[in-house]
Amino acid sequence: MKIALYFLSLIWLLPPNTSEDQTALTEDEIKAVLERHNYWRADVGVTEKLEWSDEMAELAADWAKKLKRKNCGWEHRPNNKYGENLFKGTAGAFDAAYVVDAWAGEKADYNYNRNKCKPGKMCGHYTQIVWQTTKKVGCAKIECDGMDIWVCNYDPPGNWVGEKPY
Repeated sequence: MKIALYFLSLIWLLPPNTSEDQTALTEDEIKAVLERHNYWRADVGVTEKLEWSDEMAELAADWAKKLKRKNCGWEHRPNNKYGENLFKGTAGAFDAAYVVDAWAGEKADYNYNRNKCKPGKMCGHYTQIVWQTTKKVGCAKIECDGMDIWVCNYDPPGNWVGEKPY
């Protein structure tokens, strides 16, 4: 009896699960991710809507956790066979819609006719969002040192050199 009580008291003394590696998006966040991706796709005439992929979300979660273990590193997964967008911002300050819209904001720096970004600008996050042959997206986020790191993966990937997104 003493052993069991001692064991139980140890459990009560453990700190609560802090979910430090919590990466799953809420249902509302998933809806916002899909709504904003599909909004930007429709904006340029891409009618096929992206679908949520648990497989892509798991891949994104795995990378988010690795970035956290790398002292909140900021780099794309090497040799990733899927498309990937990253976002980092103050924890809790940016919702899912804002994150997708931030990537899509690169549209201003993309010239469709030339299929190029303005010099010194990035637009690959945007073109991945609107890439016509991409069918699935899955995302995750993790808090690290007061920042949220968002990772989204896309299947099939976009941004093939020499090809236009739509």
